[in-house]
Amino acid sequence: MTTPAQLRTRNQELTQDLERATTKIKYLKLALAVMTGVIASLITYLIVHTLDATPLLSVGWSASTFVVTTGFVFTVQEKIARS
Repeated sequence: MTTPAQLRTRNQELTQDLERATTKIKYLKLALAVMTGVIASLITYLIVHTLDATPLLSVGWSASTFVVTTGFVFTVQEKIARS
């Protein structure tokens, strides 16, 4: 038979495990958003550079794509978490 003290201890352990898992999930979401932005940025750079744009223009398009894609992924993640 389980005593109330054992249940409290187990509850605290589970709460700590949940907090650690939640923190890891936040870091994974951040990593996913950044990696998605980097991949989209590289693809944009290659496409724009292939179309004979100047290097500065290619970098500009690439950077703006990174910002927009990363922001979009964060927005989608937030909307999914709310529902």
